[in-house]
Amino acid sequence: TSSDFFWPNPPICLGHSGPYLYHPASSPVRYPPGPTPVRRAITFHPHGRSPSRDRTEKSMCVVILLVCLLSLPAHNGLSLSLSPPLFTGGLGEQSAGASQNTTATSRSSKKVKKDGRRNAMLSRRPTEEEGKDLPLSAAGSSLRIRRATTSRAERIWPGGVIPYVIGGNFTGSQRAIFKQAMRHWEKHTCVTFVERTDEESFIVFTYRTCGCCSYVGRRGGGPQAISIGKNCDKFGIVAHELGHVVGFWHEHTRPDRDQHVTIIRENIQQGQEYNFLKMEAGEVNSLGETYDFDSIMHYARNTFSRGVFLDTILPRRDDNGVRPTIGQRIRLSQGDIAQARKLYKCPACGETLQDTTGNFSAPGFPNGYPSYSHCVWRISVTPGEKIILNFTSMDLFKSRLCWYDYVEVRDGYWRKASLLGRFCGDKVPEPLISTDSRLWIEFRSSSNILGKGFFVVYEAICGGEIHKDAGQIQSPNYPDDYRPSKECVWRITVSEGFHVGLTFQAFEIERHDSCAYDYLEIRDGPTEDSPLIGHFCGYEKPEDIKSSSNKVWMKFASDGSINKAGFAANFFKEVDECSRPDNGGCEQRCVNTLGSYKCACEPGYELTADKKSCEAACGGFITKLNGTITSPGWPKEYPTNKNCIWQVVAPAQYRISLQFEVFELEGNDVCKYDYVEVRSGLASDSKLHGKFCGLEKPEVITSYSNNLRLEFKSDNAVSKKGFKVHFFSGTWLCPSGRKALCTGCPSCVYGSIACFV
Repeated sequence: TSSDFFWPNPPICLGHSGPYLYHPASSPVRYPPGPTPVRRAITFHPHGRSPSRDRTEKSMCVVILLVCLLSLPAHNGLSLSLSPPLFTGGLGEQSAGASQNTTATSRSSKKVKKDGRRNAMLSRRPTEEEGKDLPLSAAGSSLRIRRATTSRAERIWPGGVIPYVIGGNFTGSQRAIFKQAMRHWEKHTCVTFVERTDEESFIVFTYRTCGCCSYVGRRGGGPQAISIGKNCDKFGIVAHELGHVVGFWHEHTRPDRDQHVTIIRENIQQGQEYNFLKMEAGEVNSLGETYDFDSIMHYARNTFSRGVFLDTILPRRDDNGVRPTIGQRIRLSQGDIAQARKLYKCPACGETLQDTTGNFSAPGFPNGYPSYSHCVWRISVTPGEKIILNFTSMDLFKSRLCWYDYVEVRDGYWRKASLLGRFCGDKVPEPLISTDSRLWIEFRSSSNILGKGFFVVYEAICGGEIHKDAGQIQSPNYPDDYRPSKECVWRITVSEGFHVGLTFQAFEIERHDSCAYDYLEIRDGPTEDSPLIGHFCGYEKPEDIKSSSNKVWMKFASDGSINKAGFAANFFKEVDECSRPDNGGCEQRCVNTLGSYKCACEPGYELTADKKSCEAACGGFITKLNGTITSPGWPKEYPTNKNCIWQVVAPAQYRISLQFEVFELEGNDVCKYDYVEVRSGLASDSKLHGKFCGLEKPEVITSYSNNLRLEFKSDNAVSKKGFKVHFFSGTWLCPSGRKALCTGCPSCVYGSIACFV
C-alpha cells in the first residue's frame, strides 16, 4: 500500500551543536533549540523517479546517520529520563508531574521556581460559578516536581487515537456529556476517541479530589486520569479537559501573552499566583498560531480572583478599542481547531462526518482532482448502527493494483482497520456495509493523468444481525435525542453454549404507563415471537438481563412527537467463572453474577483483602434478643492471633444472660494465652464478670444492664476447639416473680432471665 512509500520519521542527528533533520535530495536542515518542527513525510513514487535516485537518497541517509553518530561528544553512557507528565485543568490548575507534551500547544499554568522546579499544591474544591479544575495529585498535598521539558513526541497519541474508559461512578447523563464532548473534538479535528479494549495507554474518566484536572498529552505506560469532579460535568469544561488530553496547555501562559493580556497580580487569590506565570519560549510550541482570545483553553477574566468583580486577566484593547471576550466554554475556537489539526498533522482535505446521512467527493469533482492529493474522511455514527456506503460516480486513474490513484475504505476508525476495498478506474464499486459504527475512507493521487474523481453517499442504518461476544448498542443519535418515527431491530448472537448478558448505562425514553409511544422491547430468543423479557420506557434503567440461550432480540421504536436521549447498553457473552476448575480463584465459595463473579465464604469465615481467600470471622454488633456466638472457625479449631469482640445490646430495662454449651481454650487459671472475657457494658473498661480459659465451662452469666461485651483473644501458638455460647435477653429473673415460666424446664438457673434446656 501507499504506506510503504512513506518515511514518517526522517532520521534526526543529535550532535553537540544541535539536532539535524535530513531530507533526501536536500542538504541537512538544522533546527534551532526549542520545539521539534513538524516532520514532513517523504513520498517515493515509481513514476517520474528513477530507482537509482531512490537508492542514492537512501545511501545518503545512511552516510548522514554515520556522520551524526561520529559527531556525538564522548559520554560514558547515554540515558533517557522519562518523568511523569504534567497535568493541568481547565480554569485553575497546577502541575503534579514532570514531563510535558512534545509539541503541545501553549496552554499551561505552572509555577517556575529559580531552581528550575515547579510547585504544585491543591486548591479548594471549585464552586459552580468558577468551575475550577485543579491538578491531579494522589497525595493531595503540596509537592515539588521537575521542570517540564519540551519537544516530547511521545506525548502525542499515535494516529490521533485516544482510548478511553468511563468510571462506574458516573450517571448516564454524565456519560452522555463526556461522549458529546469527545464527538465535538472528533468533529473538528482528526483525533478519535475509542472505548479501550487492550490498549496499554488510555484515559480514565474519574472523580478525584482535585476536581477538574487532566494530564497533558499522552502519559504512556498505562492509564491516566481525567478527573471530572463536582460542578465539572458541563460540556464546555469536559471539552476543555479533553483539550489537555489532546496536548493543549492554557492559552494565557504563552510566552507572548504580555502582548495580548495584562495579569493583575494584586487581584489573584493568595497561593494561586503560579497559575498566571507564563511559560518560557522553549517550553511550548504554538505551531505558528496567533494568540487566541476565543480559545476554550483560555482563562476567564476573573479566574482565581479575590472578588467576583475583580479582574485577574485583562485583555488588551483591539484596534477598535474593544477588549476581547475570554474564557468561553461553549465550543472549540477556530484557533483551537487549527492548532489541533497541525499538532496531529490532519490532512487538509477530508472531514469527520457524524450525521446519519451525508455525502462527500474527491477534491475538484467533477472537474478533476489535483495531483498529489491526500484526503481522509471519517464516518462515525451511533454505536449499534452500521454504515452503508454507495459510490455513485467513480473516475480515477487506473493502474495495476490501484498503485497510483486510489480510494481505500476501511472497516473501522483508522488506517489500520480491516480493508473493505481499494478502488480506482471507472467501475463503480458495489455498496459497502460496515460491521460497526465507523468507516475510514482515504484518497490519494500521485499520477499526472487525472480523472473526474468520485462521489459517495452514505447512510446509517440501525439494527441488524450482530454476531459478536461483546459490544455496545445505543439508540439512534445517542447521546443526543433520538429521531422521531424510528424503528430499529437488533438480533444479537454470542458464542454457542453461552448466554447473552445486557447491562444499561443510560436509559431515557418517553414515559407512558404502558409504553405505548416510544419503547425498547427485549425478547429471550432470535425472533419477535420469542418469550418477552420486558417492554421498557421512562427514565429508570432496566435491571441487568440474562438470556436463557445465546440469542436476544431487541426492538427500539419511537413515534412522531416527543424525543428523549434514548439508551446505551452493553451486551456480552455471560461466562460462568465459577464453573472453572479453579473455582474462579475463590478459596471457598464462588458466586456467579451477570458479567462477573464474586467470592464468598462459609458461615464463620470472611473474605480477606484479596477478596478471594477466607479467614475465620468473628466479632460484631448484635441487637437480637437471643442467638448463638461461636469462636472463629467453629467447629474447627480457632486460628491463632485472633481478637474478636461481640457487643450485645438489648432494649432498655432488659438484661442479657450467657450459657456456654462448649468451652475448650488453651490455658489454666491464669488465662495468660487464650481467653474469653465478659463485661457488663460495651467499653473495654466496663464492669468485669470474668476472664475464662481452659476446659471448664463458665457458669451462667447475667449482665447488670442491657449491654454486654464478650471478647475472645488467642495468641500465636496453641489452638483448641473454642466455644459455643447462647445468649438470651429479657426483663425478669427466674425463679423470682415468674416461676411459672420455668415449668417443664430441666434446669432453671437462679438469677438468670430464662430457663435453659
